[in-house]
Amino acid sequence: MLGEIKEKVGAEVVNCLMGRTDEEILKFFRFAAGFARKYAISYELEGPMYLVLDNSIVQSFKHRVKDSNRNLQALSYVTFTRFVTGWSDRETYLAVTPAALYEHMGRRGGITNEEVLGALEELQKYFVNTGLRISWVGFNSMEELVGRLAAIHADDIYLTNYFREIEARDWRTDLKAPFGVKIPLGIAYREIPDNLPLKYFSPWYVKFVLASRIERSIIRDSQHDPDARPIGSGELSDALADLNEFNRKGALSGLGDIDMLQICDGSRQYRDRAGFVLVGQTFDRDLDEVLRYRHSYVESKGVEFGTPHAEQQVKDMVNFMFSRPFAEHEKRADWIRPRLKDFVDVIADGCRYAVRK
Repeated sequence: MLGEIKEKVGAEVVNCLMGRTDEEILKFFRFAAGFARKYAISYELEGPMYLVLDNSIVQSFKHRVKDSNRNLQALSYVTFTRFVTGWSDRETYLAVTPAALYEHMGRRGGITNEEVLGALEELQKYFVNTGLRISWVGFNSMEELVGRLAAIHADDIYLTNYFREIEARDWRTDLKAPFGVKIPLGIAYREIPDNLPLKYFSPWYVKFVLASRIERSIIRDSQHDPDARPIGSGELSDALADLNEFNRKGALSGLGDIDMLQICDGSRQYRDRAGFVLVGQTFDRDLDEVLRYRHSYVESKGVEFGTPHAEQQVKDMVNFMFSRPFAEHEKRADWIRPRLKDFVDVIADGCRYAVRK
């Protein structure tokens, strides 16, 4: 059975890459293999998997007929879904969020039930070749979805104005401290209220993203004192700061990125153990990098000395040190990794054959 699947996928790869340049074939391979690797990493978590599509993927399928590069992206994604249907044993769906639909429909207000229904039918048609069913994340009815879209539009207006204020502000700051220097990210967090008046987006995740943007501005504007040079917080903050820009029309890009982060945050999913897995799917490098940084597992134990439970806590911590908290995750990883390698080998062979042709 798998042999037939491999033969079919290999033939599909060769067929869809005929006439493509070596550079395009390499790009195709990197996209398809990259999505498969991310799937395999998320496979370590337990439960049905939902491949949450961002607008970059929707747009690739939408414009694939007229845009050769978009078509190459769409073809690579379809090839990746062959890994899901042919090599994985996990129940898996494509998934669309209200924010992705909002961007697909032009980021406007006053969207009606009829318009939403038409957009949902469009999405079904775009992805029919993947062989995966589409599920919806974040709403249970048409009325609820229309309400979510209205809430996103309100947040869009608010965050665009709020972001403009942040960008226009002079962030020159005296970073001297009694010992060392003040940390720009700490200053940034204090500048943003915890209770931003948002209707759809999570205030915590919005603050998480915007604080990194402010941190970058503080670092840029506070180079005046050689004895108090600003210190950045690292690569994740840099990646977060890249998520939001103003596009040529003056709209704030990256709303869908914030949505993707708050829904597909791997660290939060590990902690919450919801019984299903939400896997972010994007062609956007910055968003992909953020999602990669946010996919980590952490377990810890502590001791409160001087309390009645301290002795038991010490025992629990010692037991934890010799336990294997990630044993089940490792077991699932051991199952999927050879299948990932097999799939990557199949598409690599197809790509090599297409190059020779």
